[in-house]
Amino acid sequence: MAIEKGFTIEVSSRYDGFWRYNLALMCGCFDAEDNRIAFVSAESHIADTGSNLRERPADLPADRKVRLAAPACDHLLFYLYVVPHTLPTASDINSAKPFEIELKIALDGKKLRTEKRPINQWSGASLEMRIAAE
Repeated sequence: MAIEKGFTIEVSSRYDGFWRYNLALMCGCFDAEDNRIAFVSAESHIADTGSNLRERPADLPADRKVRLAAPACDHLLFYLYVVPHTLPTASDINSAKPFEIELKIALDGKKLRTEKRPINQWSGASLEMRIAAE
């Protein structure tokens, strides 16, 4: 299959406190011989770590989505970092259970898959995925 447009990855969450997290997305793009041919990244930086904001910034949409577009390639290694800048106000585990993020992965504008991943409210998460045309 000839890849013309490349991969796109979108990260979102329905969790009300999603604004408390900075996101960094990056990927290495590889050809069929596993040679890296490109590197792309995207980020959504809301506040510095430890800022402990009291509420979502007014200029930040409640339905924030972060999108990464990679050029045409055979496969990619994708990395996602979800880093809290404001910790939960709850002090016990039962009051601050993990929330879900949703990853939408497309190739040439056509959906490959959608995945949900749990995120710890205190530590955030780091994720590594190999993504190829299926």
